[in-house]
Amino acid sequence: MTRVEGGKMKSKWITHKGKRIFFVDLLGFGRQSAALREELMQAEAVAYQQPGGSLLVLTDVRDTILSSEVMDFVKESSARATKHVRKEAIIGITGIRQVLLDAVSRFSGQQFATFDDVEAAKDWLVDDDS
Repeated sequence: MTRVEGGKMKSKWITHKGKRIFFVDLLGFGRQSAALREELMQAEAVAYQQPGGSLLVLTDVRDTILSSEVMDFVKESSARATKHVRKEAIIGITGIRQVLLDAVSRFSGQQFATFDDVEAAKDWLVDDDS
């Protein structure tokens, strides 16, 4: 099971090249939409604590089923948290998932960059010229 026992969130702060990145760890949730929703709610609470336009976010959705129910919540969550986010990179977006991500972007007004490689995503996040 993906969830950490006791309801503790998987998402966490990481540091890359001296800059803090909030890693939203949605890796491996499969079809566990309730657990995924709980993780997103906890991650959203962290975002609200950050100054507007300051948050660097790396989100990993590999091995997670993005059902219509999950996508609805992701759209709403992104729309609520977008004013806190400076840049967001997402790992695990391929095929139809790109269409779903485009819908989230239109709904929330937030722009996302997609990557296949975690290190490339972290480099992009901390690069002030991108």
